Amino acid sequence: MKLFITLIFSAAFILSFYSCVRQKNCGEDFKVFIEKFKKDSIFQKQHIEFPLDEYYSDEDFPLDIMERSIDEEHFTFIDFENELPIELRNKNLYDIHINQGNDTIFYQMFGKNNSIDVTYTFKCDQKTYKLVKIEDLTD
Repeated sequence: MKLFITLIFSAAFILSFYSCVRQKNCGEDFKVFIEKFKKDSIFQKQHIEFPLDEYYSDEDFPLDIMERSIDEEHFTFIDFENELPIELRNKNLYDIHINQGNDTIFYQMFGKNNSIDVTYTFKCDQKTYKLVKIEDLTD
């Protein structure tokens, strides 16, 4: 009986570990995914969890964080290259950081000597990634 219980716990541990590894890898390479996500509007819309939560700094009071929820009907293509104000579109003004959690990837744009601070949060969902949140704290 003790052996049986040990086998069950071992099997459960192995299955949960396998599940975590699969979620972390998510069935596809994130760098390939994000390049397609940034360029293909249909692919992008298919890989967003609606309603999409967006947090952003208030223009008049930058320390105040505003929130809005974007539904599928009101969604417009996220143009990663041109989302920033015209004066900040030069790629040399920010760095891209990709940080991975258990089943979450944070695609972050941090400014070099400027206030750019945007984080796109992706979660693994059925062997692919879905955008679930945007935080734009750029002043």
